[in-house]
Amino acid sequence: MTKALYFALAFAAVCAGDSYQRSPCNAVHWTRVLEGKIIVEGRDAKPLDIESLFVREHDLPPNHRIIHAYDAEVTDRRPDRLTIYVDRENIFLNAFCM
Repeated sequence: MTKALYFALAFAAVCAGDSYQRSPCNAVHWTRVLEGKIIVEGRDAKPLDIESLFVREHDLPPNHRIIHAYDAEVTDRRPDRLTIYVDRENIFLNAFCM
């Protein structure tokens, strides 16, 4: 490949990443915050912080939903909603705007 093509591909990747970070639901931020954490219901868990293993569902943004690994595929899409995927033990897997 030529240098111009490498530059064009790198520029496109940076632009795509930049627009993803400015998504309406802030999925990139929440992916970083929730990585390796267990999401728990109720207010009994420790508050959200970097050191804690747990994140209370109460501490997530109001416009969110949690989808478990065993749930059926969802078809409704809302780009302003944070959709959080967790495994069977409620450990965070990924977050998207949908």
